[in-house]
Amino acid sequence: MAPTAGVPQRLSWLQKLAWMVCAMPELVKSFAWDAFVLFFYAQVVGLSGGLIGIAIAIIIVFDTIVDPWIGAVSDRMRGAPLGRRHTLMFAAIVPFTIGIAMVFAPPAGMTQMQIFAWLLGWGLLARCGISLWTVPAYALGGELTADTAERRSVAVLRNIGNQLVILSVPAVAFGVFFVAAPGFPKPQLNPAPYPGFGLFVAGLAGVLMIAGALGTYRRARAIEANEPPPQPDDRTGVGPIAVLASLVRAVRITPNVGKLLLVAFLVLFVNSVINQLSLHLATYFWQLDPSWTPRLLMAATVGSLLAMLLAPLFLKLFSTRQAMVIGLAAFFGVQALAVLLPLGGLAPAAGTAAIGALIAGLRFLGGLAYGLYVVPFNVVTYDIGDEHARNTGRPAQGTVSSFMFIGLQLGSGAVALLAGSFLGLIAFPVGLPVEQMPQDKVEALALFVLALIVVAGGAMAWLVSTFRMEEHKAPPLPHPGPTPEAANPHAVS
Repeated sequence: MAPTAGVPQRLSWLQKLAWMVCAMPELVKSFAWDAFVLFFYAQVVGLSGGLIGIAIAIIIVFDTIVDPWIGAVSDRMRGAPLGRRHTLMFAAIVPFTIGIAMVFAPPAGMTQMQIFAWLLGWGLLARCGISLWTVPAYALGGELTADTAERRSVAVLRNIGNQLVILSVPAVAFGVFFVAAPGFPKPQLNPAPYPGFGLFVAGLAGVLMIAGALGTYRRARAIEANEPPPQPDDRTGVGPIAVLASLVRAVRITPNVGKLLLVAFLVLFVNSVINQLSLHLATYFWQLDPSWTPRLLMAATVGSLLAMLLAPLFLKLFSTRQAMVIGLAAFFGVQALAVLLPLGGLAPAAGTAAIGALIAGLRFLGGLAYGLYVVPFNVVTYDIGDEHARNTGRPAQGTVSSFMFIGLQLGSGAVALLAGSFLGLIAFPVGLPVEQMPQDKVEALALFVLALIVVAGGAMAWLVSTFRMEEHKAPPLPHPGPTPEAANPHAVS
């Protein structure tokens, strides 16, 4: 069942750019959350590592349950006033922007349990709010066109949008908010800028949401108007328990769904290790001065932007699976070297410009490698959505996208729980100047990061190498409605 039957497959540049904007709010949230929340609550607010880990883990588990429900509801919201995808996308704007702003504005003088409740409550609102946006918006990307070349273009633009966010938001964060102040040579330890930074994140994401939703609205409604009539059971089975049960059923019907979930989990697990602990490492392990911290955060983005330009040639030289394996192997290798070389005494001294240049260079190469991996991964995600739609006879991009986001949420939550628990286990000091931080604590944290990267990276490389993917897609079914038993579960492997 072609997702855009009866609609021209070519997209205008305005439609492509609007879709690029649709992909950006999730990355605004991810940067702010992954780069700052753990560090802010552990080193600035002073919440214990164990409570941080528990709070973030609860948020992620709840978000994980909500995501597939959102995907299923979005797939089946025929007749919604603003359309199947956009009704939820518009509904996401207010809860997310309020939630993310409040996460960075906890009142002073609260007890540990009050801080825990603040992070838990507003964090839940922010994370579930952005899910109302991201799941249907990502599914929309699989419905804009069924043309393979156009889908690659859409995937590239999505990642260019992501990288523009990751390039610009750190520049603003460390150029406007986190700047040196009396008593705070490491500005990320200063509590004063965080509420303003939260408002900036909320405002930027809100503007992008409105622009992206308005720019894709007409195309989405044209697609929905040309879809076949719904099957009798299209509106059933959207409760949370039924939707979670559908994940098990989806893996049985379309085995690639399970592989996609595992790949997504491992990818974000490693990315979250890097993002959530970067400020810890930059502050205490590499001891970078304030000018190098934003460069470090942006170096990977510059590499990924270059990868977007090289991706078409890369995909001509290698198969989809080969491209994913090569990109991932290089990505994990350079991320491990950024920790291993200083631990082994093979890097410049901490606190020097040379160590900053080395780590930024490795992050640039890591971004380049990751970018070469993520374009074929996004194309495969949409192909698996088409496969599951053929196997079930109903729209499935929202459902499959939500399953992918389960993997992403679990990966992020696992890192938060592990990192918070580890910081509490080793009694990592709170708010100490760099020169007073015990070296054994810093080295223990670095070894912890290295171990997580190596273990997850090895598992990921093995999984992707076994990912059976054909270089062709089966033709769409002439009409919806095959039973799962009659459908071919290996059309795209």
